[in-house]
Amino acid sequence: MPDFADVSAGTAKLTMQMTESGRWPTEASAALYERARRSITDGTSRDTLLRTGGHPIYVDHGEGAWVTDVDGNRYLDCNNNFASIIIGHADPTIAAAVQARMARGTAFSFPNDSEVDLAELLCGRVESFEFIRFCNSGTEAVMAALKAARAYTGRPKVIKVEGAYHGTYDHAEASQSPNPTNWGDATAPSTVRYAAGTPASVEDEVGIISFNDAEGARAAIRRSGDQLAAVLLDVMPNRVGMPAIESEFISAIRETTREVGALVVLDEVISFRLGYGGAQTNMGIDPDITTLAKIIGGGFPVGAIAGRQGPMETFVRVAGNRAKVPSGGTFAANPITMTAGHAAMTLLDRDAFARLDTIGENIRSGLRSIFDRAGLNWQVTGAGSLFRVHPHHRTIRNYRDSHLSSDEIVEITEFGRRMQSRGVYLIAEGLGCVSLATSDDDIEHFLGAAEASLPSP
Repeated sequence: MPDFADVSAGTAKLTMQMTESGRWPTEASAALYERARRSITDGTSRDTLLRTGGHPIYVDHGEGAWVTDVDGNRYLDCNNNFASIIIGHADPTIAAAVQARMARGTAFSFPNDSEVDLAELLCGRVESFEFIRFCNSGTEAVMAALKAARAYTGRPKVIKVEGAYHGTYDHAEASQSPNPTNWGDATAPSTVRYAAGTPASVEDEVGIISFNDAEGARAAIRRSGDQLAAVLLDVMPNRVGMPAIESEFISAIRETTREVGALVVLDEVISFRLGYGGAQTNMGIDPDITTLAKIIGGGFPVGAIAGRQGPMETFVRVAGNRAKVPSGGTFAANPITMTAGHAAMTLLDRDAFARLDTIGENIRSGLRSIFDRAGLNWQVTGAGSLFRVHPHHRTIRNYRDSHLSSDEIVEITEFGRRMQSRGVYLIAEGLGCVSLATSDDDIEHFLGAAEASLPSP
């Protein structure tokens, strides 16, 4: 079990004793949550932190691959702020760069050279990044990319993959969490509104295709024809189960969008951590627009829209007139985020990505061996620094294949809770990612915790 550390002022010091339930004590986190509920709706501004029920764990600090909560419990962090931390917590190089930049000011109503530095670095890595523009989150990046696609093509409709998550924009949320009662026919999935308050028009403006269904994609794109602005695609969507994308599916989307004059918007908010030039370089994909966030901010809020000159010119003012797609934001391209992002992306050279691939593969292969030894029909998907555990062994090609039954949800949720009680913090439903700070000893700790966390035979 990891050591306990002294916790911050105002919280109790605890001994290395688990509660009678076999889980670590979390009294200080519970107390903070009760305080929070008196001033924050639902007790936290991020509902993703409440998925496991009960109170969330409040963090005190992070260092390298580990975080320590306010009760003194330490966890190997395989959540990494939902895949946004890739170097590790409190990296000294990033910290030094940020501290030096902060001494010169944190935000201005002027552009600054740090924005140019990060733009040049990113555009220099990816062939399709002819121009780039920064914002503050992945959600903002997807919103802007879809608006740009509509403005460039003069068309209203978007197609996306069933089950894929692209942030909290109404159109991007469509069918991100359908179920057998509303998802419709597999060959022509229904468009299902996600949040209360989503306008009914979304059902007409967003078409849904099944991941890896090449013929279904061709048919849907052709049906939309001259009404289609773009297909929004994530090559390894976590809520779809992180199955491997099939080359025929990629080709079908790219060829048929060109046939009807629509764009491909590639969501690399998460998948950009798969390689030096992102997933598109690894897989030979040629998108018109790419959305970015998470790792390019070095641990600070960030988003970006990058792409070919044509669609990116929708953000350009002409003769002093308003751009087709006006965009801005008080903290967009602020010097702290740009500096941290440049420091992080500089550290992420080709050797760093090779190390991340090794860490991820050691975890995936180690989990498969553990499941085999236990005679457990579970499986692992993912690539690079990403992985997802599935409490079944059916073939996964799309969202419906990975959709969990109520019993499977209980199994994987309990697995995550047991992992947490053994000092490993995952994202949700068996999903995880690793940072460059993960050592071989950390991998051993992870696999030991996983073996001890399997369900009883």
